[in-house]
Amino acid sequence: MAGEKPHSVAHSLDDGRLRAPSAARNMAPILEAIAPFVPKRGVALELASGSGEHIVALAEAHPDVVWQPSDIAPDRLVSIDAWRAERGVRNMRLAQFLDASAPTWQSGPMALIVTVNLLHLVDERTAHAVINGVARNLAPGAHWFLYGPFRSGGAFRSDGDKRFHRALTTHDPAIGYKDIEAVQGWASEAGLSRADLIEMPANNLALVLRKGAGG
Repeated sequence: MAGEKPHSVAHSLDDGRLRAPSAARNMAPILEAIAPFVPKRGVALELASGSGEHIVALAEAHPDVVWQPSDIAPDRLVSIDAWRAERGVRNMRLAQFLDASAPTWQSGPMALIVTVNLLHLVDERTAHAVINGVARNLAPGAHWFLYGPFRSGGAFRSDGDKRFHRALTTHDPAIGYKDIEAVQGWASEAGLSRADLIEMPANNLALVLRKGAGG
């Protein structure tokens, strides 16, 4: 999507699959944290699926849910479908091109939306577009599981986070870490309320937002 900058180097296998080092590191904690919010059935959308490693693991862990991956980069779309084929996952759809920074994207209503490591890679305008799009495409009562690094009250959670943010803004001054309070405020304006805030390894957070039943 507009403004997105990859932050970890993925290497490619012979069949088109990409492997992202960060996906291997955070896979198990994400699967554990998201489990209480996965619906019993319905369609779950992952925004910016990247290599496809997360959504394949989610599909395998929750076989009664249909999982829809999405991305904008051609090599990532190929990788997602290659992972799907290699694992033989039956409850996962083919990867869909989706630019979540577009003001009117439509892919819902979804029973769950998942986003991993995205908001610090986009500018504030794009972050607002993503949040508004999620709110528009979630089914009433459904959750958005948003994982990644954040600041709190303008303060970084570790020296490593501060260095990473500096590296991001050196590359593009418009992107970088967002304050978790600001994201929650933008989400509230869009009709999403906080359901949980989960401490994750490596100073990351999982912010779980819920769309109102009347939304």
